[in-house]
Amino acid sequence: MKISLLFIICLFRGVLGRPGSIYGGTMLLSLLKPFWNFRRHTSMSLNPPMCLVGKTYPYKSINVTTFGLMRSYTAVLTGYSMKETRSGMKANKGTLYGWNSKVKPQRNGKITFLFYSDFKMPKPVKGESAEFCCHLYSPPLKIGPSVRNALGTEADDPSRDFGSDENLDQILRKESNTKSKKITSCCFLVHG
Repeated sequence: MKISLLFIICLFRGVLGRPGSIYGGTMLLSLLKPFWNFRRHTSMSLNPPMCLVGKTYPYKSINVTTFGLMRSYTAVLTGYSMKETRSGMKANKGTLYGWNSKVKPQRNGKITFLFYSDFKMPKPVKGESAEFCCHLYSPPLKIGPSVRNALGTEADDPSRDFGSDENLDQILRKESNTKSKKITSCCFLVHG
């Protein structure tokens, strides 16, 4: 009885205490296996990934902050094509507007990043809103020929339009030759 009560107290104090601190309540499992980290193994279940997008004026690369992701990833920014936006017919996003090859979160699972490798987001029409999505792939993607052709071009260049997010997803994973998968997407509105 006393042993089980002691085990429960150690486990409870370990969850509330700082990981790695002997006096702050180290988890029993971290005593048995020093590199075991409670947060790392439970981040996806107890702390689902979240994102926050910060507005920046004038329209330069947006700031995206992610929480709850412990592994490196590639960030891909997509939106509707400029042709669809002008005509009012919005079938599906799938135009590549931004790319960050490798984002490495801090130990607490939080990181703020920009689209360093490529960013060509069109400025929204005054009084209207435009929807964009930031897709995160882990492990990081390798740049394939289709993406290489699109990077560095203007926002309305046809090589940026992949037809849909689903089609772009297939191309990215096929050309990357990695076992990368989309782990989450953050969609947001930009107001003109």
